[in-house]
Amino acid sequence: MKQKETDMAIEGFKVLNLAQDRGLYVGKLLADLGADVIKIERPQGDAARGLAPFIDDIPSPEASLYFLSFNTNQKGITLNIHTAAGQGIFKQLVRQADIVVEDFQPGVMEALGLGYADLRDINPRIVMTSITGFGKNGPYSSYKAPDIVSFAMGGLMFMSGETKTPPVVAPCEQAYHSASVFACFGTLAALYHCQQTGVGQLVEVSAHEALAMQEHQIVRYGLEVDIVRRRGSQHTSAPARIYPCKSGSIYLFASGLGHWKSLLEVMGNPETLMDEVWEDGRFRRLNIDVIDPFIIEFTMKHTKMELAEMCQAKGIPCTPVNTPEEFVNSPHTRERGFITEVEHPLIGKHRFLGPPYKLSETPCRIRRPAPLLGQHNEEIYCRELGYLKEKLTILTDEGVI
Repeated sequence: MKQKETDMAIEGFKVLNLAQDRGLYVGKLLADLGADVIKIERPQGDAARGLAPFIDDIPSPEASLYFLSFNTNQKGITLNIHTAAGQGIFKQLVRQADIVVEDFQPGVMEALGLGYADLRDINPRIVMTSITGFGKNGPYSSYKAPDIVSFAMGGLMFMSGETKTPPVVAPCEQAYHSASVFACFGTLAALYHCQQTGVGQLVEVSAHEALAMQEHQIVRYGLEVDIVRRRGSQHTSAPARIYPCKSGSIYLFASGLGHWKSLLEVMGNPETLMDEVWEDGRFRRLNIDVIDPFIIEFTMKHTKMELAEMCQAKGIPCTPVNTPEEFVNSPHTRERGFITEVEHPLIGKHRFLGPPYKLSETPCRIRRPAPLLGQHNEEIYCRELGYLKEKLTILTDEGVI
């Protein structure tokens, strides 16, 4: 059957999204692909609603840009699954769902009677995606694992920073977002398998392992028993690092012989570097302290965009080190349409990041803003589960929704 122009990749599949931090991004990724994602929050609201920045710098559950950004395209209901009534309601929702996403500590969902074995008995087709800090088993499985713990124990922090300084932490939630991306991939694979067999399964993701996947040095250690040391922005090749320039910084990656010869040409063929001995990559790496002054003298005469254009014209990988403002206002970003303006019922129009992928036949798009707290309670509980409005009032008074 030919698809309608408005069809989206996984339109028609229903997701119950309990994720709060490690899995916060999964709901958005699935919703951007077209799934009907229901964000389930505790009655007082998701913890992310309390995270800055806020619209007009005024803290409010409905004004957190962090929450609004990660929850576009989702519906929202409130439900306290730590109550017997809440557990019963959640099980009703599971009967109509295809996917459940959660990121509680190992054992929490099982203790609530909502583990995968429990949900599978209710709906054999259910795909349950569980994102934990260290996995459901192993000696660290019960450890608390905020993002910085996964970043440190996954091995990336050790390699981050300058040569003679202690390790540094990367900005933003590297482990959380990496785990979410892997969780989305695993969820889609399990969903595909379910479509073929009619059988759901448990998808388990460890943020600790997801971070380790981001760096090939783990594999290198297994092959060479070699521990990579901190080098700041310096790559194992040379010249390949961040260099200062007239308007900020650029990242120059001239590792191959072709790159090197083209770079010399762009720089005006400095006599000291023209000897054939410099054509050996290992020699350049061992003598980068001789090369760098020539490069810096050159880069400081130009802006980062001038340098990028000159180098790219010669096939040399070179890019500006953009500020967030420069990324947002870049003509390339604008033409790609990655920044999308969304109308929110309380804050009005605001720009958010769009889907990180483009599908030619089943386009992703922002269809709705992040939900207000409990915005879709009546739609889900009354229209889909058949509750009377009076029942919602009782459940609210009892702290269930």
